[in-house]
Amino acid sequence: NTPSFMSILNQEATVRDATHEVNALIDHLLYHPNTAPFIALRLIQRFVTSNPTPEYVKVVATAFRTGKYETFGSGEYGDLAATMSAVLLEPDALSEVLDADPFHGFIREPLLKTIAFMRSMEVELVPKKKALELAYPFKRRIGQMAHSFDSVFSFFLPEFVPTGKPGAASLRSPEAMLVDMPKITGLINGLYSTIKYGVSACNDGFGETSSKPCKEGDFSNAVAKLSYEPSSGDADTIVSELATLLTSGRLSAANKQVIKEAYSSMTDTAAALRLAQQLIISSPEFHTSNTVQMNGESRTIPTNPEPSGVPYKALIFVMLQGGADSFNMLIPHTCSSKDMYKEYSDMRGSIAISPKTSLLEIDSSDSDQVCESFGMHPKLSAAHQLYNDGDLVWFANAGVLYRPVDKNNYKKGAKSALFAHNSMQREVQRIDPDKTDVETGVLGRLSDALISQQKFSVEKYNIYKGSQSLDGHHGSQPFIVDAEGIPEINRNPSITNMKDIVKSMNQATESDSGVFADLFADLFLNSLHDNELLTSALSNAHISTAFGDDS
Repeated sequence: NTPSFMSILNQEATVRDATHEVNALIDHLLYHPNTAPFIALRLIQRFVTSNPTPEYVKVVATAFRTGKYETFGSGEYGDLAATMSAVLLEPDALSEVLDADPFHGFIREPLLKTIAFMRSMEVELVPKKKALELAYPFKRRIGQMAHSFDSVFSFFLPEFVPTGKPGAASLRSPEAMLVDMPKITGLINGLYSTIKYGVSACNDGFGETSSKPCKEGDFSNAVAKLSYEPSSGDADTIVSELATLLTSGRLSAANKQVIKEAYSSMTDTAAALRLAQQLIISSPEFHTSNTVQMNGESRTIPTNPEPSGVPYKALIFVMLQGGADSFNMLIPHTCSSKDMYKEYSDMRGSIAISPKTSLLEIDSSDSDQVCESFGMHPKLSAAHQLYNDGDLVWFANAGVLYRPVDKNNYKKGAKSALFAHNSMQREVQRIDPDKTDVETGVLGRLSDALISQQKFSVEKYNIYKGSQSLDGHHGSQPFIVDAEGIPEINRNPSITNMKDIVKSMNQATESDSGVFADLFADLFLNSLHDNELLTSALSNAHISTAFGDDS
């Protein structure tokens, strides 16, 4: 337990005691035995590989604790010079052999890809512009922006296990949480636009405005543009230079050849360079730190569902990611067997909802609960009305425990981290406390059950980002759509067959090819398919229902 200096009597509390207690808490957290490996794992995941070996984590954690790594560091606990030296100079980070390991490496973060691309292609401000300002929806489009986390858990979870080959091997890939159709669309459109028009709003670019018509090669709308010029006009040299700058030399020989042929087909050298840049940032080698060995086969893309023409039902799962004090949402009210409200009030003390008459009472007499009625929080008047109308149900006594535990045995008696917010979010989406089917979510299993009856056509949709609740074994992958619509990917391509070229660069891979590159290529091509399908469907859709103003 952390040390406590504060008196339990408020009148005796002092600023001195509060200062001592805060400092003691900081020291307690800094010197906690788990802090060094916690920091080591996250630094390695960000800089080297999503799945470091225990020995690698141990070396970096030791450098953090001792403050020394070889000749680096001051010898003081928590020295980051020693820690980062261990991260970047260990054989696990430098060995060329590991570049060929299909399980080594990671998917690159979208913000870092954007910054690295702009720096490598020498972005510079146009005259009279003093700063590079990106459009307000930049973060929503790609999933990241500096100093703008969605929550205390950052942009992704370090323990996230994706689908595809990494998931089959139980490998973590935190950045894969940001690889879905809306964010792939936002990133690709933004980078393509930067190449063709500079940093502007043209074709969903990263800039704020585009006051003039958008024309490829015309940078009059831009606040900045790419100034990179290759050292030679030779196609081989240009593609090799771009491969070095944008993929650290990882670009496969097959993809180099595809890009070289596309470059050579253009008569305008400036347009040819723009095309080559677009194609390289469409390769899995740009988006991951893996090498790629393609097997020459096309990837399997799901077939478009056939409309059934019959009515449908929609089940909507609203995931509220913040913390919720459930004990103050649904509260015992009238209980004939014993006074449960008094028990609740005594247990909760000053944070109990009182008086009892302020609760919004609901009837539970037809249930097997101990109380004939419960009380809802006074602020939940809309939910109270839904319950009374028969449109809302409470699941009481629900949780992730698979057997009763107490404070003395919960660490061994629970299969989940009961006091970790991120694990509780995951468990709410899975609802599988016995861990009988760990790769699935509650809605995914429901979908599987419906599909198995061979009577129903089931489609799954996520709004804004993926949800583990929809993970299942059967049926198509969930569609992920942006909350503000579905912009078309590459609305005005530089050449007519560009989509076919991009598909050829993301073909199926050999078994010894990098699994993170394979995962990205699979998600990328599925996103291209889903984007085309949904933009076409929505462009022909007509809404007859009048919806209220949500402002």
